[in-house]
Order: sequence, then C-alpha cells, then structure tokens
Amino acid sequence: MSIGQKFLTVGGLTIISRLLGVIREAFLSHFLGACAEMDAYLIAFKFPCFFRKFFAEGGFQSIFVPYFTDFAARGKSKAAQYFSSRIFTAVFWWMLFFSIVVFIFAKQFVLLMAPGFSSDPEKLALAIEFTRIIFPSVAFVSLSAIYSSVLIANKRFFAYSLSPILVNIILILSLISCQDIISAGYRISVGVLLAGIFQFIYLYTIVKSKNLTMPNIGKLKTTPRIRNFFRKLIPVLGGAGVAQVNIFMDSLFGSFLPTGCIAYIYFADRFVQLPLALFGISMSTILLPEIAVQIAKGNKDQIKKTANDAILFMFRLTMPSVIILITFSYLFISILYGHGKFLEQAVKNTADVLKIFSLGLPAYVLAKILASVLFAQKDSKTPIIAAICSVISNIVLNAILIVPFQEKGIAISTAVSGFVNAYIMYRKSKGYFKFTKDFLNSILKIISSSIVMWVFIEISVTFFNFENSSVFSEITFLLIFGVLGFLVYFLFLLCLREEGARNVIAFIKKKTER
Repeated sequence: MSIGQKFLTVGGLTIISRLLGVIREAFLSHFLGACAEMDAYLIAFKFPCFFRKFFAEGGFQSIFVPYFTDFAARGKSKAAQYFSSRIFTAVFWWMLFFSIVVFIFAKQFVLLMAPGFSSDPEKLALAIEFTRIIFPSVAFVSLSAIYSSVLIANKRFFAYSLSPILVNIILILSLISCQDIISAGYRISVGVLLAGIFQFIYLYTIVKSKNLTMPNIGKLKTTPRIRNFFRKLIPVLGGAGVAQVNIFMDSLFGSFLPTGCIAYIYFADRFVQLPLALFGISMSTILLPEIAVQIAKGNKDQIKKTANDAILFMFRLTMPSVIILITFSYLFISILYGHGKFLEQAVKNTADVLKIFSLGLPAYVLAKILASVLFAQKDSKTPIIAAICSVISNIVLNAILIVPFQEKGIAISTAVSGFVNAYIMYRKSKGYFKFTKDFLNSILKIISSSIVMWVFIEISVTFFNFENSSVFSEITFLLIFGVLGFLVYFLFLLCLREEGARNVIAFIKKKTER
C-alpha cells in the first residue's frame, strides 16, 4: 500500500474526528461563549491535551514504535510482550502517583499555568474544580497511548484512527445532556473524564480481539533493553515536553488578558488543528513504522526518498488550506461559533487570530514530518534542540507583542516559533533530508499556484455582500468557492507541469481505462 493510500485511511478517519471536534466546539461556544467559566475550563483542559501530545502525538509513541517494530521484525513475540508490559507497568504507577499529586495540589497547578487567575477568584475556583474532575483522564490517555502504539506498529491504522471519533461523540453527548442539572463547564469536564476511560477500554478490547501483543501490568523489572529504551525515551520526552511549554506559555500570558482572550485563541487554534491533524499528524503516524522498517533494512536512499515524497505530498495539500482559512476566517468562525453566547465581537477577534495561526500551518505540518523521521532513526537530540529554540523565541515574542497586540501577539509568537522549530530540525538533520533541485522547483510551483488561488478567491469575494445573509447561503458560498479555488490551484499546477498534479491525472486516466 502506497503512502497516499495509507494517508487516505488514516486521514479520512482523522478528518471525521476533527470535524466532530469542530461540532463539539460549536456546542461549547453556544453554551458557554467567551466567559469566565469557559476560560477556567480551557485551562483545566490543557492537562489532558498536554499528555495526549506528550505520549501519543509527541515523544513516547515516536520512540516506542521503532523499538516495538524491531522485536516484531525479528519474530520475537515473547520479547515484545515482556518489553511492552514493563513499559505499561512503569507508566501506570507513574500516572497514578502524578494524578494523586495534582488532585491534592490542583490550585498550585492552575496558578502555574494561569497566574493571572489569582486576581479573579471566580475563574480560579472554577479552574481548580474542573482540573480535579478532568485530570484523572490523563492516566487513561497515557496508558491508551501504549495500546495505540501497538496498533500503529502492526499497521492497524483503521482501528487506531477510529478511537478519537468515538471520544468526540462522547464529548458531544456530554454537552447536550443534563442541561437543566449542571452547567456546561461541569458537563464537558465530566465528559472528558468519561471519554478517557472509554478510549482506554476500546483500545484494550481492540488489541486483545486482534490477538496482538497485549501489554499488561506486572512487576517493575528492568533489562538492558528496557534501560536503553528509557535512556532514549528521557531526552525524547524532554524534547516533547519542551515543545509543549509553548502551550503553557500561551496560557500563562493569556491569563493576564481580559476575559475571553483565552477562548479566542482556543477556538482559532481548533480550526488550525483540523488540517494539522489531517496532514501533519496523519502523515507522521504513517511514516513512523514505514521509516522504522527501512532503517531495519539499512535502505538509506529509500528513507530520504520517502521523507521527501511525504513532505511534498503534504505541502500540496497544506498551502491551499492556508489560503482557505485566511480568506474565509470570518465566515468559518461566524457559522460555527457565532451563535448562543458567542457574540459578534468574539467572532471578529477569533477570526483575526485564526488568520495569524493559519500562516504558521506549513511549519507545523513540516515539523511533524521532520520529527517523525528523526525519531524513527532514534535521533532524539535534534528535535530537542529545535524545541528549545522554538520555546525561547515564543517567550521572547510573547513578552514583546502581548501588550500592543494582546491575543494577536500570542498568535504571532506561536506562528513564528513554529517556523523556528521546523527550520532548526532541517538544518541539524545530518543529511536525513535531501532537498533536490526538482524538490525545490515543485515547492515554488505549489506556492505560485497558491497565490493564484488566493487572488481568484479575493476577487470573487468582492462581488458578494454577507450582511444579513443566511447561514445556508454562507455555507453554500464557502463550498462553491472553496471547490472552485482548489480547482484553480490544481489547474495552475498542471499548467506548470508539477509532478504531483500530473501523477493525479495519470492515475485517473489509468482507472478510467480499466
């Protein structure tokens, strides 16, 4: 199965999951709006988000899968069982201890992330309560990452990608249930906890039913292989942890801004996460076992080719997404969030933040792919260096820009730090990535076609007046001109004889001739 075919499997389910996530956020904005309870929930929700990226999308999964794949490639099923169970046991006891600590010292953890809440007793009290409800879910999320890694290592991408879809369904149900009993902030907090428990049960059941290697809890024992794994894991998790500091920095600076600014940043970021998950996270998930197998075979040239193909494949999709997000930012936010308690000014502010975040999307996607290839080759040093530089740039820019630009300053800092992260990973990649003349020509053609697409959409928008327009007409406009814009982009790629566009036409001709 080619990279494109695997991407359609993972990416197709991922986009369903992210669309359900957007629906979830639409309900959340409807019931809460940009208020103190919303800000408190978003700070508490940072914890499960952090650990999901820390374990699953971050360092843990990236280092676990190559080690596990190495056992499987050699036919050592018992060794794989022992290895995964020891890791599972270590994560279990650590997360149990950490959950107890956070439950007891919830106030201190909230103030660590949002020191500005100290001047707002209502926000602080709500954030503490929500944190105590939500945080136990991170233990289940962390353990679920091990079962997810087993599925990825065995290339069971469908079962793995279905998990977040089910989680989002649970969260949506939690928001629309019991509306007369408890507030929306409490409903979604309980929903996060229940979703974490369900995800763990689901993945456990899938791994067991498919007779795959089943990690279980046992005694805390170590072997030279496990000790080596943790020696590799510590710097990798450190790099992932450093990268997540950017998220905490945004929360820290945002807590000093007026009520609602944290919500503007969050809802804008959710839109960017849709293409990021579809393109960056999906492709990095596919590449991890793919590169690990090629490393085991010692095929260095094929590794470089696979990495370059993946980057070009993603860039062809990411650039038109950037144009769409920037051009239609207000319409997107208005249609999905501009109702209930989410007022007009909140829509405008969120749309402005979305435009800035969108500019960083190519860097976010590229960084995911670069990190995946580096981790597969057990190079943990380069991502750490890149992450540290990214964090430093984010902190400095936040400190400079937050006063004159408020939430927009945080968005600018995040976008710029994304490019810093990707650039340093590339510069220090030790020749893992070979950008040939043909590769750079394709990049220039993609950028040129994206500019043409942007000009076409901007001209088209001037002929329409959206004042007092219905939601249906706005959605229709988005669909029509989104599709037309992408067609213009694709046709211009063909005119420039870009290889990827020509391959699509060749594939279609081949299918129609059968």
